[in-house]
Order: sequence, then C-alpha cells, then structure tokens
Amino acid sequence: MKLEHCRFRDIYLETDSESFDLHNCFDFIGLTYDLLTRTLSLRWLSPSDAPPDQRRVLTVEMRGVFHLSATPRDPELPFSEDPCLHCVGFLPPDAPTMQSGEFEAPPEWHYIFTFMSGFILRVGAETLLCATA
Repeated sequence: MKLEHCRFRDIYLETDSESFDLHNCFDFIGLTYDLLTRTLSLRWLSPSDAPPDQRRVLTVEMRGVFHLSATPRDPELPFSEDPCLHCVGFLPPDAPTMQSGEFEAPPEWHYIFTFMSGFILRVGAETLLCATA
C-alpha cells in the first residue's frame, strides 16, 4: 500500500493527482484505531453498482492522533445513512463539537467528520496520509 499526502475539502479527499467525492461516490465502511502507534485508519469503498474497473478502496491514515471522540448517530434516522459522509470540516481544539466547521485550518485543529446519520467523528492528528486500491 503506497501512502501519499492528502487533504480534505468539504466532501472531497484530495491528493496531488486525484480528487475523490466521498459524499456521492464512496461509502464509509469503517475505522480502526491502533493505540500503540496512535494511528486511526478510515476506509471508504466505491458503491457496488460502480463498474468493476472503477471500484476503489480508499484508506486514510491519521497518524499521531492526539484527540479522538465521537458523537452518536441519530436513532431516528435509518441505518442506510451511516455510510454517507455529509462533510469534513475543522474546529479549534477548545471549540465544542458541532455539525460543521471551517474548511481551512491550522494543523493543530481537529478534523470533524459529519455523516448523514448524525454521527460525528472528531480527530486531532499530526499527519494525514491516504492510499488507494
């Protein structure tokens, strides 16, 4: 797996060579957190109705995690909303978690991943890398 630097802009994950629409073209399929290395991995998969030659898996590695928290999903919403990213924003470390944040931020700010189900993942990390397959 070749990792390269990337960044989030609203619903897009951007590398130097590609841009991925995580709201319309990918489903969030899960996360893992390694306590020893302080690495959070987030995974997205292109939908099953995509042509086989266009199926992609995206893995985002957030290294040097210094903050990790989550706000629960809205139980009134269907589970089909869980894999759909609403947006990614940024908040200062001392700001309360909310549904969105700024789209540009200094490196010490937290990433705010908001999903259509109301689930919010808040992450502070030193490095952001991604891999595609």
